[in-house]
Amino acid sequence: MIRRAAPAQRTLVVAAGVHTLDPRTAPGARALVLDGEQIAWVGQDPADAPPHDRAVDLGTAWVTPAFVDAHVHATATGLAAAGVDLGGCGTLAECLDRLARHAAERTAGVIDAVGWDDFSWPQDSAPQADDLARVAPGRTVLAVRVDAHSCVVDSATLAALPLDRLGGVDRGCDGTPTGLLREQASEAAMAHVRRCRSAAELARARDTACRLAAALGISALHEMGHPGLSGLDDALAWAVGAWPVDVLVWWADLDADAAIAAGLRPGGDLFLDGSIGSHTAAVEPSYLDTGGIGELFHRDDDVSAFFAACTAAGRGGGVHAIGERAIAQAARALAAVADREGDQAVRACRHRVEHLELPSDDDLATLGRLGVVASVQPGFDAAWGGQEQLYARRLGPARASAANPLADIAAHGLPLAFGSDSTVTPLDPWGAIHAAEHHLGGRGLTRAAALAAHTLGGRFVAGEDAHVGALRAGMRADLAVWDADPLAVDDVRDVACLATLVRGRAAHGEVAGARR
Repeated sequence: MIRRAAPAQRTLVVAAGVHTLDPRTAPGARALVLDGEQIAWVGQDPADAPPHDRAVDLGTAWVTPAFVDAHVHATATGLAAAGVDLGGCGTLAECLDRLARHAAERTAGVIDAVGWDDFSWPQDSAPQADDLARVAPGRTVLAVRVDAHSCVVDSATLAALPLDRLGGVDRGCDGTPTGLLREQASEAAMAHVRRCRSAAELARARDTACRLAAALGISALHEMGHPGLSGLDDALAWAVGAWPVDVLVWWADLDADAAIAAGLRPGGDLFLDGSIGSHTAAVEPSYLDTGGIGELFHRDDDVSAFFAACTAAGRGGGVHAIGERAIAQAARALAAVADREGDQAVRACRHRVEHLELPSDDDLATLGRLGVVASVQPGFDAAWGGQEQLYARRLGPARASAANPLADIAAHGLPLAFGSDSTVTPLDPWGAIHAAEHHLGGRGLTRAAALAAHTLGGRFVAGEDAHVGALRAGMRADLAVWDADPLAVDDVRDVACLATLVRGRAAHGEVAGARR
């Protein structure tokens, strides 16, 4: 006899309020009916709800769409959770002491150290390979700078790298490598260390990243796979695995067709330049503290060919562009494709530019006309923006205050999708919304606009907004439950997540009637 699956039971959920973020839904909603993976009804008065099997009263809690983190390096995030956080260390000595204590407590395996930032340290005091070997003898140590575009490795790992064939190798006065590696050399070190890890360790890291996300009200991660940072095997593991939250995978290959053939989304974190902290973002004018201008990693023709292939396939491609010259290159490439294929063909793809930190008004106008999504990280401004932090030293106070201009980006018509770029800044959606609301250069957003960017924006750029995102009948039941009204509290960072539902299932916390 064939057994039929029991039909999903309908649950009426009543809350203090529901922020649907849906312009088609009347304001003041405070109840919704969940029917399996879908929302069956949203309304103001629970008495008006359609027939249901059970009712759940959330009391003073509030409901919103769940967050989407639109830019994550998720395996690295999980590995970092088991490693040592060097963020906030005020000196090199403090950094090394923290690393030594971690090595003594965890006596086996690779040591993942993240977040060191030499910005406020005395000149020329970045960690060196000999330092790591001294405080963690015999251990493989990967100490990644806060911007993830530079790292330091232990002496044995340094000796195993083909340094003469790599760019970005820091050397002392006598020509000896110090252990500080940037861009290409940093990626080679990460790839080498990745081969030292077991499959079980990587699987635990992926599960950890998903659990951390769900506990913060995040229902979806945009994994930015990159050959240097994570490897194709990692991207494919994310793409085929079953996770408690959605994981959508972009792959940073200049050959868009190859990424699509592998079942991945093209580009994403395809580097057109580097980072401001490592002096490798392609800026104009030059860095104040070095006189350099960074570099463009690809030729204009190659970037245009990448976006042309994405457009021909009807797929949204993405690139990483931070400095003025890199953003201009992305705008030129997309405009060239639009000249051949038409603006509408480009707009339909919802291409994305990651970071978009130092855009000109002209380039924003081009990107807005072509429907490009700005995948941005408000946490960058909070960490390094304004007139007294790292960007001011690198670029000068005026350019630093104008960096990450969220209001300007929105005014030029670019849809916004918020992310963390974890591990560069942590998974912290309410922290990102607070940073967007309180932009250090006065170019911020309202809290409601920031909430939409961090919930609906990631669904829009992925082409999923027709069936998941806003809370209305017929949409997928991806939502988060909070202990207070996030649009009414004084400081949104004080709001705590009580539950996260993904496809109607509880990925974190409990909502009676929701499946596990």
